[in-house]
Amino acid sequence: MAKRFTNAVSGTCTLLLLSACWLAAGPQFSAAQELPGFSPAQEAPTRSVDLRNVWGAAAEASPEALANADALIDWIVEPEITLDVDPRRSKIIRTKRPVSRVSVTDPQILEVVQFSPSEFELIGGLTGQTSLTFWFEQPGQPSRMLRYLVRVSPNEAIEDRRKIEYHVLEKKINELFPDSMVQLIPVADKLIIKGQPRDAAAAAQILALVRGQAPDPSGGLGAGARLNKGLAAQPFPGTSELPPASVINLMQVTGEMQVLLKVRVAELSRTALREMGSEFNIDAGDFLFDSFLGISGPVRAVLDADEVRFLLEALSTNSYSKILAEPNLVTLSGHTAYFLAGGEFAVPVVVGVEGAAAVTTSFRAFGTQLTFTPTVLDKDRIRLVVAPSFSSINEANTVDGIPGLDTRSVSTTVDLREGQWLAIAGLLQDQQAGSIVRVPWLGDIPVLGTLFSKREIRREETELLVLVSPELVHPLEAEEAPLILPGMEVTEPGDLDFFVGGRYEGHPNCEHRSTVWPLHQRTMLEARCEAKRQARYQHSENYFIQGAHGFSR
Repeated sequence: MAKRFTNAVSGTCTLLLLSACWLAAGPQFSAAQELPGFSPAQEAPTRSVDLRNVWGAAAEASPEALANADALIDWIVEPEITLDVDPRRSKIIRTKRPVSRVSVTDPQILEVVQFSPSEFELIGGLTGQTSLTFWFEQPGQPSRMLRYLVRVSPNEAIEDRRKIEYHVLEKKINELFPDSMVQLIPVADKLIIKGQPRDAAAAAQILALVRGQAPDPSGGLGAGARLNKGLAAQPFPGTSELPPASVINLMQVTGEMQVLLKVRVAELSRTALREMGSEFNIDAGDFLFDSFLGISGPVRAVLDADEVRFLLEALSTNSYSKILAEPNLVTLSGHTAYFLAGGEFAVPVVVGVEGAAAVTTSFRAFGTQLTFTPTVLDKDRIRLVVAPSFSSINEANTVDGIPGLDTRSVSTTVDLREGQWLAIAGLLQDQQAGSIVRVPWLGDIPVLGTLFSKREIRREETELLVLVSPELVHPLEAEEAPLILPGMEVTEPGDLDFFVGGRYEGHPNCEHRSTVWPLHQRTMLEARCEAKRQARYQHSENYFIQGAHGFSR
């Protein structure tokens, strides 16, 4: 007999219809035989079924549709017997009659291997339920059908093996990290990591071990966040592989995870300039001799005669500049924070080529800028990826109306304990320059050469230092918040203090609002006038009323 397999796919609606029909028509076969659900002595009765109840159970149908179903559908057979299959052990079925056809609804749940027309092996696959149908045919006898509801149970051996192997891995992890408490819980196709690691670095390393990957060099929750997604590695690679399991990270790192970064940028620059030179002019009739060396000093000595004019100039300049910036910024561990205190100026940018060119505007920031990413490695050890910058506008570097910038910036990664300070950048710069401009030959004469030359000496000294310090912080309670903030004590002076006293700040306890002062002043004047009228009115009552009267005071 030829071997044939037919895969029947049925939907949810079909199952509802089959269930309704089976309840209406009753069982088609008996179950008392050597092969479960089959006996050669019993013939399957062929019974017509009224399908009106079947179709009505699924959905409301028109009379025409019900009549069409009655005319076309003869009978519907539901699975009659339940058959349990263990995925670890197959079952061999030997029939008393040859089987002409076999059908499995879901081949992924159950696999049927036919050895002969009467011998079959049932192999369980995925956990679930499916239907199995046999068709029996014998010459001279009517065809018979037998349907099973096959239930494939979960593979308990694999589940037990997963629990054992992940428990061994859990013990190894707790031995490697004695200050952490971790549990590995396999559930279905997931591996739950639960517990309390010592710090964020330990959490990232534990996740790396479970995933079978190397931890991120920064060593923090940033690496753990990436390892949360994916599958767990095999606990024992030398054995047969376990089903893949997705990692679910439920570990909680205790302690403060908000970091306050304090940055101090200090710069001191000193400049000294000394200049000395001379100019003279000789005018003797047809002879003219003029020396101009471009000197513009504040001190001048002039010798002026009818034919000779001599000018001697000297200049000495000293200047200094001081910069001190202290930006503070708070963020969570593993997150990047950005701070800017300054401004932005527009920079035109040409995009496109030739005829398609256009001008757009971009903005460039200047002032105090701070970008940093903290990672809490230990209870008080913090890794900082910090990039502070301080810039100021330099009009001397203006190009096409766009000013230049003097920038001091640094970008680095350091490890610090809470409250420690570290100088992450420093600059000690000493620049010196000198120049001389002279009249050829005359400027080279000793002593007298000073009268025919200009000399200049410039020196610049710059000291720059950048300090950083991390600190673990937590939010303040409502009663701990400061009541007085910067600027709250600054008030506006009144008219008398401003025009007469010459004050541009008012008294801290005297609040003056110039925006509503004219209206308030008019209201006060009307109130005084009304009070005076009321007093005169009450005073006139004494002429007309005897005894106590008026308003109480």
